[in-house]
Amino acid sequence: YGEQRLLAEGLLPPALVYGQHGYLWPCHGMRPPGDVWLHHYAVDLARSPDGQWWAIADRTQAPSGAGYALENRLIVSHVFPEMFRDLRVEHLAGFFGDQQAGLAALAPVEGDEQPHIVLLTPGPYNETYFEHAYLARYLGYPLVEGQDLTVRGDTLYLKTLRGLKRVHVVLRRQDDDFCDPLELRGDSALGIPGLLNVARAGRVAIANALGSGLLGSGALMGFLPAISERLLGEPLAMPSVATWWCGEKPALEYVREHFDELVIKPAYPTQRMDPVFGNELTGEARAEMLRRMEARPHAYVAQEMVNLSQAPTWSRAHERRLLARPVGLRAYAVWTPDGYSVMPGGLARVATGANTRIISMQRGGASKDAWVLTDGPVSD
Repeated sequence: YGEQRLLAEGLLPPALVYGQHGYLWPCHGMRPPGDVWLHHYAVDLARSPDGQWWAIADRTQAPSGAGYALENRLIVSHVFPEMFRDLRVEHLAGFFGDQQAGLAALAPVEGDEQPHIVLLTPGPYNETYFEHAYLARYLGYPLVEGQDLTVRGDTLYLKTLRGLKRVHVVLRRQDDDFCDPLELRGDSALGIPGLLNVARAGRVAIANALGSGLLGSGALMGFLPAISERLLGEPLAMPSVATWWCGEKPALEYVREHFDELVIKPAYPTQRMDPVFGNELTGEARAEMLRRMEARPHAYVAQEMVNLSQAPTWSRAHERRLLARPVGLRAYAVWTPDGYSVMPGGLARVATGANTRIISMQRGGASKDAWVLTDGPVSD
């Protein structure tokens, strides 16, 4: 949305950016307060059986799960207080304090105003609404829906019993295009008409900035090694899983030849499609998948299969009680004036079965509390 140097230098294909619905044209040229676009970020990590860690997916729109990690920690630390203390487990409170400080630092206040921050939710019918309410209460932010906010001129306000109160920062848990029915998705009943105009005027900070959802495209992973060398002058510290965007002809040919070794995924976060494992498709189903990829190659991305490492999981039903299940880790980072702060832990997600390849809470998966231990003083 800014200078677009990566596009100009050929490090990103223009079709990959402009071809997805997640690119919000009204946001082009906008400058968020402090030039901070990603206020909070999450990455799904997986460890293969040989101990190698891989980055599987980026979460950049409205990353979920940090509230569940906090809930897990509060419960487990009360159940095992002695173990928690003796092993010197790093606390999570500092991470959420950093999030509060970072959002407050970007609030475009005027005069003696105090930063007023709200957490925007789609409402109680959203699948992660519990987390929205839980985080809002923990962080001390009002939990609001679109109808609770209104725009007057170039200022955003919260409707209260005592009148309108200015809002400086919106911590959103709502998809990009639903946030403003005036300039984005016209059929949205969840957004705030005129919100984009307030953001354009620099009168509100939106976390994450509108339009950041496009960075969640799995296709970008195939271009990150070269981008890292160009922007940072060094290779990626942790490799992304090998990725091919089918919008490039050589990549499509490679995917066609190595179909059985790959996982086929949607190229854009806005697509509704479950991952397809090439070695599980036969006959007409396989031919149909290949036909769909040939017809719309830019809409698909292929990734190398990663066999996930497993961890013991408690089972009430099984006679052995402890069972081996695939586990993945979602790690979190938040922006602060001193740089990004990483959660000392994360949300460990557990698959439903020993041979399950997709770890999803929506499909009945469980979660674990991930501990980071320290030899020094434990953080507050």
